[in-house]
Formats: sequence, structure tokens, C-alpha cells
Amino acid sequence: MSEKGLQVLARKKLLPVKGTSLLTCTHCMSGKQSRVAFHRFPSCGKQNILDLVHINVCTMQNNTLGGALYYVTFIDDHSRKVWAYALKSKGQVLDVFKDFHVKIERQTGKQLKSVRANNGGEYKGPFEQYCRSHGIRLEKTVSKTPQQNGVAERMNRTICDRIRCMLSHAKLLKSFWGETMRIAVDLINLSPSYP
Repeated sequence: MSEKGLQVLARKKLLPVKGTSLLTCTHCMSGKQSRVAFHRFPSCGKQNILDLVHINVCTMQNNTLGGALYYVTFIDDHSRKVWAYALKSKGQVLDVFKDFHVKIERQTGKQLKSVRANNGGEYKGPFEQYCRSHGIRLEKTVSKTPQQNGVAERMNRTICDRIRCMLSHAKLLKSFWGETMRIAVDLINLSPSYP
């Protein structure tokens, strides 16, 4: 978690932190090194949860203990809540999306209105048909422009950074990537978000 997020929790008396600054964490510094950031586009400004959900499939750095090589993330544009699922192949995206769709609508009592994804093959054919048959608007970004799905790209970057930091700190093998991903997503959902 960032220092700013820790300070917000400390002000709300949810975290016993004394002082105003934290010591530099070498694991966090090495895990979060980056290239130049994307230009940030204004938020869509969706008013309610499930008005827009961002989807992205990422490759894990190593196979997990369960044999997964990919993971898919779903990010609600309004609340910034994240759901992540490990996948053995990209062909599982539709089945995971169907489960997510039913579960999230039952939990919230709201309908999923729109989904934004890149122009990958996993979102064509049966995925498009499923969205059409359930009245879900599928927004596809232009090929080779991850900036258009910036919410998902930044969230996946955050997840990967936290996974690398936790694995480095715990001195665990990269095969624990999938298990650490679940912890990272839970921590993100419990942390303050800044849309």
C-alpha cells in the first residue's frame, strides 16, 4: 500500500501508525520500478456500480502451483472494486465471465450494463454473443492501444507490483504468484481508492 493510503487509514484510526513518514522499503522500490507512465485520460464518470466494468487478461510470470498461466481482472468503474481469477488458458475467459456476471448481479441487485475490454480474440465470437444476448454493451478498444483501457492496465500494474513486493519480502518462489495475487486483490479492495 502507498504511504498516502496508510496515512488515510491512520487518520481514520484504522491503523496504528505513529509519525508522518515511513521508512523506505527496498522491496517496494524494486517491485514498482517502471517506465514512463501513460498519459491519463479523464474518467468516464459512471454514476453507479456495474454501469461499466473493465476487463483485462494478463499473463503470469510463471505457472502457478495449480497450473494457471493467466489471470483475468474485472474492475468496476464506479467503486474500483477488483475481482481476479486465475486461468489455465485464455479460452476460459467466457466461462469465468458468466460466473462473475451471475454472482455480481445477485450480490448487488443491479444489472451489468457495459463492459470495456481490449480487442483480444478471447472477447470475440461467443463472448460477443453472450453480451448481446444479456443486453451488455461490449466496448472494445483499438488494437495496440492499452491506454484506452487504462483503468484495467493500471490496476493490473498495481496487482503485479504488489505481488512482486510480497514475493520478494517473503522470499517465495514465483510459482506462488497465483496465491499471492488473491491476497494482493483483497488488500486492494480493503484499501482506500483514488479514481
